[in-house]
Amino acid sequence: MTQKQIDAVKEIIYNKYRGHKDYPLGSDKYVSHEDKVIEEELSCREMINSILIYGGSCEKDTYQYTKYLKPYTEKGTWHKGLISEQRLNEIISEQKTDFAKAEVGFAGYDGEGVSYNYCRWADER
Repeated sequence: MTQKQIDAVKEIIYNKYRGHKDYPLGSDKYVSHEDKVIEEELSCREMINSILIYGGSCEKDTYQYTKYLKPYTEKGTWHKGLISEQRLNEIISEQKTDFAKAEVGFAGYDGEGVSYNYCRWADER
């Protein structure tokens, strides 16, 4: 999925629940399990994209996989453990396929010397 596609799905979910006074705060209380899984998968896809944009690896047993992707399969502080390891590997494969069609380049530095890359997806050209 490209970022444009991810954002479109996020908006659909947001619009589905935005009538509730506590959305997105406290959304775990009433958002359907299916939508929670979708939100977690979208977050995971964005993390995969970030890793790929900066030249990291999503292969199992790499630092990036262990530190940033494996936690999506485990219940913890930031993740709900709603994605199986098999599904995580499927998502990685799907993202790599879409990412292969993207254009990545150096965007410059910020005031503290941190470098940034950009990603232009096929559906943005």
